[in-house]
Order: sequence, then C-alpha cells, then structure tokens
Amino acid sequence: MKAPFPLTILTLCIPCHVPADVSNQTQLGIEAVTGYRSGYIYRGFELSESTIDFQIETEINLSDDTSLGMGTWYATENGGGDYDEYALFSQLKHQYSDQLTIGLRASYRDFNHTNSPLSAAFENGVDLGTFASWKFNNDLTATAGAYYDFGADAWYANAETEWSKAISAKTFISLITGLSYVNDYYERNGMNDAYGRLSLTHHISDTVSITPFVGGSILIDDDDEGDDQSFAGLWFEVRF
Repeated sequence: MKAPFPLTILTLCIPCHVPADVSNQTQLGIEAVTGYRSGYIYRGFELSESTIDFQIETEINLSDDTSLGMGTWYATENGGGDYDEYALFSQLKHQYSDQLTIGLRASYRDFNHTNSPLSAAFENGVDLGTFASWKFNNDLTATAGAYYDFGADAWYANAETEWSKAISAKTFISLITGLSYVNDYYERNGMNDAYGRLSLTHHISDTVSITPFVGGSILIDDDDEGDDQSFAGLWFEVRF
C-alpha cells in the first residue's frame, strides 16, 4: 500500500462535493494515482525492484466528523515481471477534536512471487488495525497504529510524523518519518526499521497533480535478514 499508503501514503483524496440533502449531507471524492518507483519497500521488507503501481480510491464524508475511504491497488515489477500485488483496502476515521483523530483500517493483499522473493515471501491475507493521529498544527501531525496481519499471523506497529509546508500557491513539500515494531513478523522481532519519504507535490490544475519523491528504510536490528533500502519515484494523480 503506497503506504499501504504507502502508499500509506496516498491514502487520502481531496473531496469533490456533490448535491445532497441539507439534513443528510454526504460528500464524495475519487482519486486515481499511477506511479513508478525504483524499489518497493513494504514494512521494511524489499518486495520488488523497479515497480509500476496504480491505485483508485473513493472517500465519503459520512458526517462533519466521520469519513469512510475505500479503494484498490495493483503493483507489478517492471521488466522481469517477477512480482505482482493486488490489494483492497478501507479506512474509517472519526475526528474527535481539532487535534485528535482515531480510525480503523482493513485491507486484503494478494502477493505473487514468480521467482524467489528479494526478502521474505509474504502470505496473502487480511490486515486489520487501529490508529490515532494528533495534529499539532497545520503543518505537523503524529500518528501511531497497530495492525494484525492474518497472513503472517503476527503484529506490526508503527509511529510516524508527517510534516508538510506550502512553498507556493500550487506546490507543497512533505516529509514522513517513522519507526516500526514487529512481533514474530517474517522472522523479525522487536524494533524493525526507521523509514522516511520526502515528496514534492505540484498541482498542475485543480484536478491533476504530479509528485516526485525519494525515501528509504534502515533496519534497526543488524541481525535481521535484508538490507537498508533507498528508492525514488514519481506519482501522477487525478481527482474527480
């Protein structure tokens, strides 16, 4: 997940308003994203090298404080085609105050390794979890979450910050940094990795954006199998 999300990151779309009854106001937004990355890192594991992905997501504002997001995602290794991944995901968020938001996330992932995996052979399955975010100001948010991966039969947890800043009327910069913890997750235990991603988003129009990015993952335990990773890529986003 972009971030899955990352995907993670790419999990929120900009809502477009549709007519609704005043007593039962519903807002709907749809976002489609396609992109390329030099390496695909998921929860500190390298799953594929040169990768092309596509995601489409919709978000419905159920009330002034609650929203529901749903979407699907597909990634494939460019060139050799040794790796493919399909995902379905949803997210329910509730804003308790101007600072605090809590939510639930659910996804199903289907991993397909044609050849031996680069790190671990991930198992297909459902992933369920909860998260809480604290908004310090318009530029800085901290989020902590815990997720149970039924394919791995193990827990994954993370804590991260996201900082963003507008540098012009149509362009903003964003930096995500985080730490993750795992419990018997594909032969890893304890502190897993420190990760980050720096991106620059430019709105070509009200509905089209382009986002180049760089990022990386550093394993905290030297005994864990795998290597530190870095990557770069580009996303192209269209909102409806």
